[in-house]
Amino acid sequence: MAIIRWWDTTGDINNLHHHMNRIFGETLDASSTADDGTWRPAVDIFETEQEIVLKVEVPGLTTEQVNVEVDEGTLHLKGERKIEKDVNEENCHRIERAYGCFHRAFILPDSVDPEKVRAELKDGVLDIRLGKREQAKPKQIQVN
Repeated sequence: MAIIRWWDTTGDINNLHHHMNRIFGETLDASSTADDGTWRPAVDIFETEQEIVLKVEVPGLTTEQVNVEVDEGTLHLKGERKIEKDVNEENCHRIERAYGCFHRAFILPDSVDPEKVRAELKDGVLDIRLGKREQAKPKQIQVN
């Protein structure tokens, strides 16, 4: 009787899972900087009965460095974080924060009214509120 080596595939599956997480983690990491100098601020999105809310982390940016635009059913967030001019490269020990331009785009549902979009920047968080159209809001029906 020949001895057949049993192959444990769970190690291969775990290895594949690890590599996939690494690939997507590096691609979708909100604080990562791409090779082209862009970065992706983290965004939380939630919905209430009246509006859709986006919370975007943009620490250190001012209102002049951030641009919010609605165009043809798409919300565009653009901006740039530059390295401080008073930091000398020779004296730098470590740079971990992401710098450069960013651009995020979100396709808006038909329920959003482009005329009811508000944005406010406070404490490094860009708060964007997308008001819903009247017909998109829930309506209570009286049952007789």
